[in-house]
Amino acid sequence: MERSNHYNVSLNLSQSFSMPSLAEGSEPISEQEEFVEMKSLRERGDKAMRISDYDAAIKHYNEALEIDDKNVEVLLARTTAFLEMKEYKKAQKDIDTLLSVEPDNPQVYKLQGLAKQSIKHYKEALMALLTALDLDPTNADELTNIIASVAVNMCKISPDLLDTLHDMDSYKKLSEIGVCLFQAKKYELCIRILEAAQKFQTNQKGITMRVLLTMANSHSALKNSERAITLYQECLSTAIATHEQIYQTKSLVNIATLYLENGDTYQAIVHYEKLLHLEAELKEESGDQADLPDFWTRELQCGLHLNLSIAYKSIGNMQFAEAHAKKYTELVEEFGLKGKIQSESYHNTGMLNEILGNYKEAIFNYNQYLQLSKKNGDKKGMAQAYGCLGSVNAALRNWKLASTYHEQHITIAKKAKDRKMLATACEMLADTYIMKRDYENALIYYEEMLKSCIRTDYRTKATAMCKIGNMYHAVKKYQYSLYFYEQASDLAEDYDFVDIHTMCKYNIACIQAHSTQMIDLEQSQKYLNELILFFEGKIREHQEEDTLCPAEYKEQLLECYDAMQNVLSKLGYKEDCLMFAENYRKRHLTQMPGYAAAVSTGPHGHTHHWELWTIDRINRVVGQQNSTVLYYSLLSERVLVWIIVPGEGIVRFYSGKSEGGCNLIEQIESMLEEFRTGIDWRSMQNTCENKALPLPDSDLEHTRRRNMLLQKSDSKNSEIKSHDQPVKSTQRRLFDILVAPVYDILMKMEPNSPLIIIPDKHLHYCPFEILQDWANKTLNSTFRITCLPSLLSLEKVINNEMNSLRAQDDLDFDRSQSRKGGLNKLLAQVVLTNNETPTESDSSSSLDIINLRKVANPRLVTMHLSNKSQEFLSRIGFSAKDSMGFSSEGESAYNSRSPSVVKTPLTPRQTNQNMTLKISGSDSPLLQSIGCPSPVDKMLSSHTYSTLTTTTSTGTDITSSSQCITQYHQISNKERCLILGNPLLPESLMLHGRVWHPSTGDLPSSKREIYAIASYCDVDPITGPEATKEYFLQEVHKATILHVSTYGCWKEGLLAFSPNPVKLEEGPNLESSYIVTADEILGLKLMADLVVLNVGYSPHRKTDYVMSNYKLPGAFISAGALCVLVCTCPLPDIAMEKFYFHFYNSLQNGCLVTSAAKTAVEAIKNDERFTQVFQWCSFKLIGKDVYLNLNEIRHAMLDQRLDSAEKDVEESVGKEYLNPKSVLPTVPSREESLHSLQKILSVLLQHHTKQPEVVPKLIDLLDSSLKRLHTDDNNRVTTVLSSVITHSAGGLDLLKLLGFHFQAKGTTLSDPYVVYPHWNKDDLLVPTYDALRAIHDITSDVVSTQKLCDILPANQDMLSYTIDLLSITKNAPEIQLKVSDLAVRPLWHNVKVKHLLMSVGFHQIGMLLNFNRTPGNRYCYI
Repeated sequence: MERSNHYNVSLNLSQSFSMPSLAEGSEPISEQEEFVEMKSLRERGDKAMRISDYDAAIKHYNEALEIDDKNVEVLLARTTAFLEMKEYKKAQKDIDTLLSVEPDNPQVYKLQGLAKQSIKHYKEALMALLTALDLDPTNADELTNIIASVAVNMCKISPDLLDTLHDMDSYKKLSEIGVCLFQAKKYELCIRILEAAQKFQTNQKGITMRVLLTMANSHSALKNSERAITLYQECLSTAIATHEQIYQTKSLVNIATLYLENGDTYQAIVHYEKLLHLEAELKEESGDQADLPDFWTRELQCGLHLNLSIAYKSIGNMQFAEAHAKKYTELVEEFGLKGKIQSESYHNTGMLNEILGNYKEAIFNYNQYLQLSKKNGDKKGMAQAYGCLGSVNAALRNWKLASTYHEQHITIAKKAKDRKMLATACEMLADTYIMKRDYENALIYYEEMLKSCIRTDYRTKATAMCKIGNMYHAVKKYQYSLYFYEQASDLAEDYDFVDIHTMCKYNIACIQAHSTQMIDLEQSQKYLNELILFFEGKIREHQEEDTLCPAEYKEQLLECYDAMQNVLSKLGYKEDCLMFAENYRKRHLTQMPGYAAAVSTGPHGHTHHWELWTIDRINRVVGQQNSTVLYYSLLSERVLVWIIVPGEGIVRFYSGKSEGGCNLIEQIESMLEEFRTGIDWRSMQNTCENKALPLPDSDLEHTRRRNMLLQKSDSKNSEIKSHDQPVKSTQRRLFDILVAPVYDILMKMEPNSPLIIIPDKHLHYCPFEILQDWANKTLNSTFRITCLPSLLSLEKVINNEMNSLRAQDDLDFDRSQSRKGGLNKLLAQVVLTNNETPTESDSSSSLDIINLRKVANPRLVTMHLSNKSQEFLSRIGFSAKDSMGFSSEGESAYNSRSPSVVKTPLTPRQTNQNMTLKISGSDSPLLQSIGCPSPVDKMLSSHTYSTLTTTTSTGTDITSSSQCITQYHQISNKERCLILGNPLLPESLMLHGRVWHPSTGDLPSSKREIYAIASYCDVDPITGPEATKEYFLQEVHKATILHVSTYGCWKEGLLAFSPNPVKLEEGPNLESSYIVTADEILGLKLMADLVVLNVGYSPHRKTDYVMSNYKLPGAFISAGALCVLVCTCPLPDIAMEKFYFHFYNSLQNGCLVTSAAKTAVEAIKNDERFTQVFQWCSFKLIGKDVYLNLNEIRHAMLDQRLDSAEKDVEESVGKEYLNPKSVLPTVPSREESLHSLQKILSVLLQHHTKQPEVVPKLIDLLDSSLKRLHTDDNNRVTTVLSSVITHSAGGLDLLKLLGFHFQAKGTTLSDPYVVYPHWNKDDLLVPTYDALRAIHDITSDVVSTQKLCDILPANQDMLSYTIDLLSITKNAPEIQLKVSDLAVRPLWHNVKVKHLLMSVGFHQIGMLLNFNRTPGNRYCYI
């Protein structure tokens, strides 16, 4: 019988049983007899089963079970018989008994599965059969066949498929069954089947990926997202390993979709980007778009870019969103997709361009959207297009056209009777009226918007009420606005509209801040605390994630800080008020992208720069210097003034309210404009040179101005004011508002005392120096005034001043040690040794070794001597004067203020010689007992020294000797002046993503200025093609006085110099080749006392002044400068030249920069050509008042010139005139060699395109060198140096660095023989060989090559981090890096390294660091 094969029962008994006699009253039988009887009954039952006599079989099995009712073999046999007889209930009863006896018996589960199948309980049958398979994998074929038959019945599959399944192996069979169950939506059973299949070991990767994909799909259908993503990832890894692109595609699509559903947009973008990388691979393999595989469908391509656009928009990365939206639109057009898909693609692209401010592109896309909507008969689309066009034209200030479009939008909405569309249309038109400041019409349409809302559209209702409140707020009807804000807030809170609720709280807090009621002020303070944290967090989040931050956040944050100061001043909390004022004021510096990296190693690098400064820290910062600080905060209804005195803290706090309830900010602005009323902007175009770089939005501003001029304004700009009484001067009125309330405190200061003013808003343009008191006396006649943007900047200046003083102290110390023919240096390290037999009194170990490098002040060296050392010195009676026999002049080399017991000059500046000096004395009993060594004066021949010159300009004496060559090393001051500007720019350059055409030729005025300033400072000017960006970055840190006159931009913080003469890219020079940004300046380490900036001024630009954001001055101060001199507005060139002449002339013999500036201003003021106040009141000193002496700096530069000449003469002649050469040559350390190697490699990178043969020949030479180090046979072959290397840039220098030498070939010097290095110097040969091969490979990518040149030479830590990052990306792509990782953060915060990484394919997605694994990018980083 065929089915009997399925129920084979083993005849072997695993154990024997002993039972009482079956017949009552009979005699007991033995265990052996029971066993034999049961076996006989079971065999008779089995015999009956074989002939299909199931009744007889069951009878025999029943009798056997009477002997042992739990015998497994008998129960299995009887269950089989019941199944054959279709007695399923009895069979199930036996199965339950078997499960209680042996729950791990696979035969039981197999029978259970058959029983469940017979009664059509397929799910239970499959579960039982899978359990049997799990317990007995050796019987897989039989069990999987049964599973297949169950699945066929369950899924209603054709019988032909069952025959096909029987021919498969168990693994494939289960995988196919799982697919069938998935298609039948039996997801749980599908998962169980495929999990069972996974337990089989197999090399069938294709089936494995299908199993993983089907399981993941099933988990996804069951909403088990985490498990589904894990399985998709596993499938993806297998597909990547086997290069199965179809499974890669399916896995990535599903992973990205699940992440989107779970709200993890960042991970979704990462996997969508991987799909783009896969698309690039497919295109590279196929070579044509039309030849892409079938699975890479058009729908997939379009959907990929659409989803990426939506995802990037949701995280705020609008630039990437716009790029993908544009690509989506191109694909739609390419594939010929029509209808709503086509029109919506233009709508999406237009919205993103509008957000980015690309209004020209937005109008084009919206017009396309309008035309396609008309063509498709889409009324709703037409209405949206009209509304969008209206919004763009409103942004362009084309009010008439904007209103026309919005009215068309409203008309269509009314005709369609679409209330939601009508509400939107009314809102957009009202917003346009708000921008136009037509509040009356705005109120009409906001109310229409509110009426149009359907009953359940609570969000639109809340928005309408909030905007009505905004309108009433703008017209100062605060009670009306409060009513609507509170209504909107309640509605938003009820329905959890977080953004609307936040805006309502913001507006309520700002209104209540103007109240005088305590309850309102406290409520406002509570809201403002929450809002400041909210807006700070949002802005910081956008900054960290490198996404577009809405301008509204920054505006609202400023309003919150102003309102908080208003509230705190009314409550009398002057210290808290100052803390909040400073917290916002320091944002001018902390919000620079490069600030975090610049301060990471600073004194407060461990603190977060957004943390609120405490009053203790504020007092500590002010107390570290000697200037009184006058701190201003300008609010709309009051001005706040703090006077902070060093050592005393806040001595006066003044809160002055505006008169008549007018806006104080507008009042101050109006007064400051009075200083500029005399400016003739037309004539300025001829008298003021244009040094301004174009702004990113210059085209937009031009369009707005043109539209405003074409339209007639209905409102009057100003009212004519009549004055019956004489009006005070502007200087006096400003004095009355700003200075008079605290003047009594200022007058207590000493005359000519330093005063630091920290202004706010428009006060940055206020000429405090010329404000007049009641006696018409200007402030600069009483105080030395400088300005700073914040107390954080003051802290930077203090640190810079300390660094400057420290450098001067080191210089003085070095000079003191170079006297007396260099003997002081020989005595730099004193070693006191005890040569006598130890006694109880001095049984200690050897006495101290004093290293003054560890001492802040060398005069306090004896503090580091132990008591036993001092006792030993006094006991041996050591006297430096007696033992060395110096003359009285020589004694002056020693520090007379040192304790008398130690006269030897101990210094922190040690020579490289490890010299030990044993101190001797003629009267020492100790020395008499062990023998007297030679006196020190004999050893050093000091008795033969004679002084030729006692004093030189650097404080060093000149000595001679009859027995030795005395040392004379002049320690020159490193001060110097750097005057550069008037760059030579090509005809076209790239700037802000557009081509810029600067004015051809020189900047005449700038050229004249540079040469004049250079003559004042007696230096050669750096101008024309020499004034490159590279030169500026390399030399600026050496300058004491830096004067720059070039193109610039105050708003963006940019300086323009000549591009690098070595150009890698074709076409216009890239922005990075000639523009120096504020971030790059932040990364410098300056020692400048004064920076003078004459950049960025334009007679065509009235609003882009230096004080707009302090980017450039703040960057220079943060980088190390003490003071920055700027002008707050454009001036005639001759006025600037006159100012600089008198300014630098005052500095010739030394004076404070405030005095020099005052003298220069007086000279302009007394010139009849400059009668307008703005021509002499616009100069500002930002930083600390410093003392400068141009004669001393000029002398220092002369000393440096002499040092250079001395070195050149000694090198050319080869004789020792003053200083004996060291016996041991100076060998650079490995770190120095690596630094030199990087510089040479940078040169080779830059010139590789022009000398392509150099690098291959260098590689051949290094290859030969490495072989010669290991094989002597190669040394017999001679090599002639190629003329290509001889005449190359960097090639010969590289070989010399690596230890190559050259031997002349006969009598000629051309084509010399190469002498290979005999050892691997500093192990540099192999790294250099690898680097040269990399140069040969990567120079095909011009952008990456240039970015790599920009970072070289780099420190070793930065290189190690970069290599580790690239290694992880290459070898472990499954690891998801973040920009906040400890190893990534220093790289991503470094502007140059970040640009390099971005050029090879890295980019930021939120806090994730993603790599665009396209073929081109992979080639670059490999």
